[in-house]
Amino acid sequence: MTETAERPRKAQGPDRPVYFNQSDIDRVMAVVLALASEVASLRDRLDTHERVANAGSLPQTAQIEAYLPDPETIAARKTWRDAYIRRLFRVFAEDVEALRRDA
Repeated sequence: MTETAERPRKAQGPDRPVYFNQSDIDRVMAVVLALASEVASLRDRLDTHERVANAGSLPQTAQIEAYLPDPETIAARKTWRDAYIRRLFRVFAEDVEALRRDA
């Protein structure tokens, strides 16, 4: 029976390359977060279209604008949004966790 060595959680080798100075990073992050916000809004809007269509009618602008999600829909959207935010900030969360381990 052979022992398996534990694999490192992070890739070996040099750190991530650095391409931007601090102010450039801030600007890029502002753009990324603005786009991420738009994606989340579009996903909610698409979900509304799908729910109206699944209710048996062709989605019209007035129906979409008047749509009020029920508590189950609100919870489902919150679950998706929380996972989306975790995916967006995964790299930062890993860095924070590494700092906590090293402290």
